Amino acid sequence: MSDKPTIGYTTRDFSIEPLQWLISLAIRFAGGRPVRLKPARDRLGDTRIDGLIIGGGTDLYPDLYKGKAKDFYHYDKPRDEMEIRWLEYAEDHNIPVLGICRGAQMMNVFHGGSLHLDFTKVYEGSKYHSGLLAQIFYRKGVTIKDGSLLHRIIGANKARVNSMHSQAIDALGQGLEISAAEDNGVVQGIELPDKDFYLGVQFHPEAMIYKDRYRRIFERLVQAARKHMQRAKNL
Repeated sequence: MSDKPTIGYTTRDFSIEPLQWLISLAIRFAGGRPVRLKPARDRLGDTRIDGLIIGGGTDLYPDLYKGKAKDFYHYDKPRDEMEIRWLEYAEDHNIPVLGICRGAQMMNVFHGGSLHLDFTKVYEGSKYHSGLLAQIFYRKGVTIKDGSLLHRIIGANKARVNSMHSQAIDALGQGLEISAAEDNGVVQGIELPDKDFYLGVQFHPEAMIYKDRYRRIFERLVQAARKHMQRAKNL
């Protein structure tokens, strides 16, 4: 058996997605063993994981938080259902969790929170560049809360992050705290302070792993997963 902690990361069934490859790469760089979880093969019940990443992707189905579905939008309900099952499993087994973009939104909804369907209609000055090059190169500033898990990882109160989302967290889920936000109020980080590692970030750190501070997010997840693996071995 490998001494590397197994990190499950969720995706949709479609396989040609550079960001999911980058998540797998970031897990490997951090010392973990990545395992892909997708609706067609969710692996729940047949694969032990030590850490969980809820990845980015399409919008959550609004019925999950009493929102209104968009016309002609293709939602991925099987993925929603799979991720809820995995979050329930992680909660029951005290497994460390990282949510990325859609994943942070899913964590919030899982805890009873809600989302803004279009944050540009809610927050002033939030119509950012959204083309392909902008998603790769554009950065916006966020302020990180002192003493938060994200602050301990990043090591600073300020950071520049990418912008690849149209929705954002609205009402905060039960027990969660905001750990990072833009000056205009758009939430960029949430966490459960009573957990060793339970962090959601609205940005995509896997697309910025050329910077130490964003690689450390995955490194800290893998460290927490290794602790979980050791505890499980000692039971």
